Amino acid sequence: MLRIISRQASLVLVAPAVLGLALTAGCARAKPAFWTTPAVPGYGVIHVWPHEADRPAPRSVYRAVFYIPQPVASPSKPDGELVRVARMLNIFVAEKVPLSHLRFVVVFDGGAVPVVLRSATYRLRYHGPNPNAKLLADLHHDGVKLRVCGVALAGWGYHPGEVRPGIRVVPTGPSTLILYENKGYALVPF
Repeated sequence: MLRIISRQASLVLVAPAVLGLALTAGCARAKPAFWTTPAVPGYGVIHVWPHEADRPAPRSVYRAVFYIPQPVASPSKPDGELVRVARMLNIFVAEKVPLSHLRFVVVFDGGAVPVVLRSATYRLRYHGPNPNAKLLADLHHDGVKLRVCGVALAGWGYHPGEVRPGIRVVPTGPSTLILYENKGYALVPF
């Protein structure tokens, strides 16, 4: 059977006995079910390979605090570090861990403060809507706690009223990390 795998019409011979497995990574990328986003549709694509090591146990509870202090890389695209949080959620859900067993917290600090702004406030600075709005809402809906450093928020000249719904202002990013780490949360720095 012949299968086209690129716009340049590259052809790859695929043996029917392979049962859908591709001979090349390019062909694998062309399969619609290869990349998935089971928990956060459209964000943080993953692929789970058969027989991977160190897989999460579906009955365990997982606690992680993600620290995002990096500045916005592209004001018109979702924040890359926030997309990585979605990827972590997708990985655990793909491994059959229920969302109720995931205790994820995201702490925004420093240059990441604009990520959490309401679209009207974001538009004043970046001349467009906040591209993180849907992703933040999806993560909040999935039970991820979203926090922003109050000192950084003030340092950027913003007020808590300019922060998107579902995101709580905390005294500082580092103090929040300490609190969650003392509760047994694993620190995931980006």
